[in-house]
Amino acid sequence: MAMTIRVDIVSMERPIFSGEASFVSIPTEAGEMGITPMHTQTLAILRPGEVRVHLTDGSVVRYYVGFGVLEVQPMVVSIIADWALTEADAHGIDANELEAKLAEESVYMHDYEQRGQLDFTSAQSIMIEASERLKWVRSMRGMGGGRH
Repeated sequence: MAMTIRVDIVSMERPIFSGEASFVSIPTEAGEMGITPMHTQTLAILRPGEVRVHLTDGSVVRYYVGFGVLEVQPMVVSIIADWALTEADAHGIDANELEAKLAEESVYMHDYEQRGQLDFTSAQSIMIEASERLKWVRSMRGMGGGRH
C-alpha cells in the first residue's frame, strides 16, 4: 500500500477538507509547494490560489484558498486559510458579477490612492486575492482564465 499524508483544510468559516492524499500542491508566498508523505517540517504563508489534493484513488480535488498559514509535518498537512472555496462553491459564483466587483474595487482604490488615503499593502492584498479568485472560478466553470 502506498504511503499517504493526512490533509486538513479549514477556513475561518468552516472545515473544507479532511482526508488522505498521495500529494498536495499548495500556493505559498515562496511559490507553489508540492508536499508528499514524509515531507520535512515546514511553516509557510499561503498566497491566494489553488490547492490541488491528489487522492489515493488517483483523482484530484481542487480548492481555492485566500491568505493564511501552511503547516507541514511528515504525515500531516494543515492549511488554515482566511477563507476557502470548494469546486461546488465555484459553480455557485457568478464570474461576471465577481469581475464587476473587482473593477469597482480597482476604481475605489485608485480614488483613495490619489488622495493619499490608501494603505497600499492592504489594497494590493485585496486585489491579488480577488483577481486570483476570479481566475480560479473561471477555470472551475470552464471559462478559461486559469490552469486546468
